[in-house]
Amino acid sequence: MKTIPSFEINHLKLKKGVYVSRKDVVGGEVITTFDLRMKRPYKDAPMTTGSMHVLEHIIATYLRNDKMWSHRIIYFGPMGCRTGFYLLIRGDYAPMDIIPLLERAFDYASDFNGDIPGCTTIECGNCYDMDLPEAINDAADYYNLLIAPKKYNLEYPPITEEEKEKARKKYEKEKKQQLKILKEMRRELENSNEDSSKETEDVDS
Repeated sequence: MKTIPSFEINHLKLKKGVYVSRKDVVGGEVITTFDLRMKRPYKDAPMTTGSMHVLEHIIATYLRNDKMWSHRIIYFGPMGCRTGFYLLIRGDYAPMDIIPLLERAFDYASDFNGDIPGCTTIECGNCYDMDLPEAINDAADYYNLLIAPKKYNLEYPPITEEEKEKARKKYEKEKKQQLKILKEMRRELENSNEDSSKETEDVDS
C-alpha cells in the first residue's frame, strides 16, 4: 500500500512545533490538518494519557468557543504516539496563521483552574484517566515555544531514501535482538517448568 504522508516525516529530526501535516479538498473547500508537536520523538518522554486526556478536553472546548475561529474548527485530538495533537481547520492556512489562536488556547490551559470540561462518567468514556497538574505543565512548556517559534518549529524536516533505508535496517536488527531475547526467556521458562515437574514427581514417588 502507498505510504501515508505522516510516515514520510523524519521523526528522528522532528522538533516541537506547529506543522502542516496535509491539506485536503472537501466539497470545494480546503481542510488543513495541523501537527501540533509537543514532544520530540525519541528524545522527550511522551505525554501521559492522563495529561493528553485533560488537554484534549480543555483545548477542544477552548477552540470551539473562540470567537474568531470556532466556526472553522473541525477536530482536535491526540496522536497515538502521545507526542502531540492533530488540529483540523476549515480553510487553507499556514502555521503562522494559527499561532495567535494556539497561544491563547495553551496559555488558557497552562493556567487552568476549575472543573475540567466534560469530566463526568455521563460525559466521558474514561473520566478517571485525567491528570490536571501534568497537563498544565505540558501546556506551559508548549506555550513557551509558541510565543517565539523558529523556522525549524514550523517546517517539517525532510527524509531521504538513504535515511529511510538506514532506519529500516536498524529496526530489523533491533527486532531480531528482541526476538532472540524472547526465545531465550521462553526456553528458560520451559526448563524451569520441566525442573518443577521433576521435583513434583520425585516427591510423589
